[in-house]
Amino acid sequence: MKTAPMSILHSIAGHYHQDALDFLGRFDLLWEEQLHKTGRIKSFVDLLFACECTLKCHFVLQHVNDDARTTYKAVRKFGHDIEALAKATAYIPDHGRYAEIGKRLGPFSVFIRYSLDAYETFFPSAMDRNDAPIQYSKSIGNNPWVLDSRDLVATILAAPIEEFDGFVSDDIGAILQHEAEMKRFAEEVLF
Repeated sequence: MKTAPMSILHSIAGHYHQDALDFLGRFDLLWEEQLHKTGRIKSFVDLLFACECTLKCHFVLQHVNDDARTTYKAVRKFGHDIEALAKATAYIPDHGRYAEIGKRLGPFSVFIRYSLDAYETFFPSAMDRNDAPIQYSKSIGNNPWVLDSRDLVATILAAPIEEFDGFVSDDIGAILQHEAEMKRFAEEVLF
């Protein structure tokens, strides 16, 4: 079996990949359990976060040989903008999947996790629901649409799985050096 790569950007991509798996797992556990609209919307936000983390993982992997600080700052600048992330990401050769996920989930904001934002997005006050910014019944209220979106995210998430396969190096010096590099990197970009 191969040895897993050790680099700052590979580690960051791995964190995004694990975050995406966690969010997708939470979505899978809770989606069918939600009996009210705001619960479904909050569960759907987990799918949005899974998508965002998946795209950020792919973006970092496509720049894995570039400067870590520059790449990390670039990926952070996207914030929660799924559409912009999808347009900028080219890790897999089939850009059609990125375009589809950007078109499908790009219009949504993770801020719909708050009830007021959700209601004003899907069920706006003093307004016909057909004039809502996003039609609930054509998106989150449409179970096949949501599950197709989930499957698309899962397919894209699975693409880099081999990047994270392999044994951790048995070179303790290399491991400690990598940990020290990650610590310096985190202190520079996070705090």
